[in-house]
Amino acid sequence: MNVLRSILISALLIVAGAEMTAQNSSPVSFQVTQEKVSDDMVQVIFKADIAPGWHVYSVEMPEDGPVSASVTVDSAEGAEPEGGLVAEGNEISIFDGMFGMDVRYFENSVTFIQKFRVNSPSCHVKGYLEYAACNDSMCIPPSTVEFTVEL
Repeated sequence: MNVLRSILISALLIVAGAEMTAQNSSPVSFQVTQEKVSDDMVQVIFKADIAPGWHVYSVEMPEDGPVSASVTVDSAEGAEPEGGLVAEGNEISIFDGMFGMDVRYFENSVTFIQKFRVNSPSCHVKGYLEYAACNDSMCIPPSTVEFTVEL
């Protein structure tokens, strides 16, 4: 009987460990690049791959809704943000009963772009993209992706 009990406990621990590992892996992965648009403009590009069944919320979501994708600049020397964060991709707009409002999000992939106007021969900008992701039954806490721009 002790052998059967040990096998049962081991199986439960393996299943619990696999579930914890699955919960720790993010359903969204980002590739961050920078691109010089002109002599005085650079853009930071955040390309997201979104796991099947998950979605990432868009920019400028309604108040009391899900967390909007946004960029925060921690430090900027020789450059400043130009305009707001722009989302590119197949945006879906749908009523969400959990939030009690229309929400906008992306499935499979999305690209967020933030432009910076360069006003010095060299610049250094540091900050992060904040985003929220959910599936039909749960959400991950708002997450961040750091970036640095150096010219």
